[in-house]
Amino acid sequence: MMASGAGVMRMEILAGIFHHGVIVDDLEAAMAHFTATMGCTWTPVRAFDPMPVWNAAGEQLTAKLRVVYSHQGPLRMELIESVPGTAYDAMRALGPSHLGVWVDSVADSAEAMLADGWELVLGGAPAAQGHGAIAYLSKPGSPVIELVARAITPVMEEWWAATA
Repeated sequence: MMASGAGVMRMEILAGIFHHGVIVDDLEAAMAHFTATMGCTWTPVRAFDPMPVWNAAGEQLTAKLRVVYSHQGPLRMELIESVPGTAYDAMRALGPSHLGVWVDSVADSAEAMLADGWELVLGGAPAAQGHGAIAYLSKPGSPVIELVARAITPVMEEWWAATA
C-alpha cells in the first residue's frame, strides 16, 4: 500500500520511472531512427490487437497497438504504434510521450494521484477493479504518467531480454 500524501506520491513517481514511451505513426521507421541516433537495439515487437481499456467515464474501449522496447536501460525507450480511431487517440491528444512508472499498487497510486488533481486517461481494467496492471493519468503542465504494477516485472524482464 502506498504511503499517504502528495509529496510521497511525487517521490514514488520519480523513484519508479523505468521507461519513456512515445506514440509513433510508423514503428519500423521510429525504430530505425532511434537505432541511428541513440544506438538502440530492440525487443521483438508485440501486437496487442485488440486490447481492452477503460476511460475515465468507465466505458470499455479497444486499443490496437504494436509495441517495442529498447534493450538498453535502466530507462528504456518504449515505442507504441497505435491504429488511428482507437482508444490511444486519447493519449495522442495529450502529446506523443509518457513516463512509465513502477508502483506496488496501481489502484492505490491512481487514487492518490486522482485526489491530487490528476485525471484518468485510460486504465487496463475498470476503476472498480483497480485499473488492472496499468493506468495512464494526466495533469495540465505535467507529463502523462503510466502507472505499471510492479507485479508484472518478471513478464517485462523476459520481454526485454528477448532478441528480435
